[in-house]
Amino acid sequence: MFRFFSLLAVAALCSPAFGSSFTACPNEAFLVQDQPAKLYGVDLSTGSYTQLAEDMGTVGKLNAISFNFHDRFLYAWDYEDDSIARIGTDYQVELLPIKNRPNSDFYVGDIALEENTYYVYRRGSANHHGLFRISLDPNSADYLEAIRISNGQNLRYNIYDFAFHPDNNLLYSVASNGLLIEMSPETGATRELGKTGLNGTFGAIYFDVEGNLYASRNKDGLIFRLNPLASDVTAVEFAQGPSSSNNDGARCAYAPVVINEASKADFGDAPDTYGTSLGENGPRHGDTNNSLFLGAIVDRENQAYLSPESDDAVGEADEDGISFVTTLEAGKPAIIQVQVQGEGYLNGWIDFNQNGRFDDSEQITRDQSVTTGTHNLIIDVPSTLVAGNTWSRFRLSSNTGVGANGGVPDGEVEDHEVLLSSSTDTTVYYPSVKGFVTLAFEDLWPSVGDYDMNDLVVHYRTATQISGDTVTGVNLSGQMLAIGATFHNGFAIDLPGVPREAVDQSSIEFVINGVTQKVNPLEEGQTNAVFVVTQDIWNHVSPAEACSFYRTESNCGDSNVQASYSITFRFNTPQPLALFEDRLFNPFIFATEGFERNSIFSEPPGRKLEIHLKNKKPTDLADPALLGRADDFSNPDSENYYQNANGLPWAVEIGTEWKHPGEYIDLIEAYPDFSNWVTSKGKSHQNWYLLEKAVKPKLYREGKD
Repeated sequence: MFRFFSLLAVAALCSPAFGSSFTACPNEAFLVQDQPAKLYGVDLSTGSYTQLAEDMGTVGKLNAISFNFHDRFLYAWDYEDDSIARIGTDYQVELLPIKNRPNSDFYVGDIALEENTYYVYRRGSANHHGLFRISLDPNSADYLEAIRISNGQNLRYNIYDFAFHPDNNLLYSVASNGLLIEMSPETGATRELGKTGLNGTFGAIYFDVEGNLYASRNKDGLIFRLNPLASDVTAVEFAQGPSSSNNDGARCAYAPVVINEASKADFGDAPDTYGTSLGENGPRHGDTNNSLFLGAIVDRENQAYLSPESDDAVGEADEDGISFVTTLEAGKPAIIQVQVQGEGYLNGWIDFNQNGRFDDSEQITRDQSVTTGTHNLIIDVPSTLVAGNTWSRFRLSSNTGVGANGGVPDGEVEDHEVLLSSSTDTTVYYPSVKGFVTLAFEDLWPSVGDYDMNDLVVHYRTATQISGDTVTGVNLSGQMLAIGATFHNGFAIDLPGVPREAVDQSSIEFVINGVTQKVNPLEEGQTNAVFVVTQDIWNHVSPAEACSFYRTESNCGDSNVQASYSITFRFNTPQPLALFEDRLFNPFIFATEGFERNSIFSEPPGRKLEIHLKNKKPTDLADPALLGRADDFSNPDSENYYQNANGLPWAVEIGTEWKHPGEYIDLIEAYPDFSNWVTSKGKSHQNWYLLEKAVKPKLYREGKD
């Protein structure tokens, strides 16, 4: 006692400059731990935390910490001096004298929102313990006087922190046995509101402005959330925070739990039925240092962008760590490739029953230890799956026990839409599961022009879903590798003989650069099913600095392909397999509306100008009057299309991933055997496209010298 008031007297004489009040209600929660006391700032949304003060000017513990909305200081019970400590922006303890001070330490406390009063609680003896109120209002007659509301013998529950509700001025806590307790600060009377499903020591209790209660468990740092006014008070795991044997927290009850600019998180982007947004306790990963992530990149945002939107649309395309190497077919094993940067634990789920959530039974990997590199995950696909499009979720973190929802301090989450096949279905890929053919177009048609065959170069793959002798669905995918075109062109794919009305339009999933598109790619006015990937390929790529084209000028580009696409759909009724014998289908380019063409056209030809592979028919929207002009020798009567008098085409398919010519380099100069292959009608020089057959200086070179 003598030491305490002597310190206060010296402090008054010396008039030290204590920390000032906080300028605003802080969004993050405060957490005090350890002896001597250390103060942390906690992001409740992810559980990540940073140390605010290692030395707070006391050698003892601080507990019963609370944020005072009235003067914007933190207050705590100082164990070293058995009194109240006020803490400002310097995070240093300023001791305050108490009248009728209880002879006890307190580890449960909070400050009322409607009155400038500190409440502390300790169960125990009638003389020293109990529920006390201490006014923090300097204008009050009982300023800093401890007034007992209820003695310690009347307090029945083992609680380790409580908090005021932002609306009803009542106190709430979670007892060690998991009961949710409501307490009147006026009388100390308590009411049991139900079982939360929890147990343990909950040393930090918080509220947010919406009335959600957060309870942090000491032993493992898990943060749980519940609504104390709801009929069901069962708590859900919300985030993974720091663990400690001495743990007490505070925050402003009028502040929302949000992701702010200083603490962005990585979210998923599956539909919200899977629990994706913060409001639905969606998966979110902190760590602004980006030390642990999937794939080659991770970006973080303030909120979840739910399908059909994606965070790739507002940030970088970071959904690049998970690849499905094989199809997901009922009753068969599947391989998923996982690329990791850092060291952590992988958890994954697939909604096999398509009920719109990730059930515990649908977890395909649990706490798998992974390190930097590529890992192959082999899973058993259940025979009871529901066929069709569904969602998967993968989470990487340094923590174990991570569920499909909730926040963690580090790592990344990736949500991927996947296609499930029934046991009677088989997926047939063209050219292969992982391979591509290359399509190369010359857009000066009907003139031969420079014939560099790089006005559009595309990697291209198709996948047909086969059930018996019918096809139930199709996927079209690829990458736009190069654009050497001055003209503006669109890119589309025709399914010859497949009726447009056979497509189930509600099943269409259209993705560009990992971002789900809202536009319907199924073109109107067509007899066949024709899918438009883009009306203008220049909308999706940009040339490198000081370059006129995209990846056609040597030493003027890089190896990163900017544009990818995927279109997946099913049929209303299965279509005859015979319609799909040519699994290349009919990919083509067309003139973008409103842009000038070459001098052959007095006005922009627009959509009616199409350029197809040799002997592939134009679609209904092409103008047949354009055939046979200039160098074009198309003859519809003999079903010869898009070739000149020597049989040279304006578009070619190469059966592998191919190195295209540089800008203004004639294809025949770059690949001399191409001409002989054409004139022999493909009977000789069939390997004309191989790199060893090329004049390498004539090819596009990636990167910069």
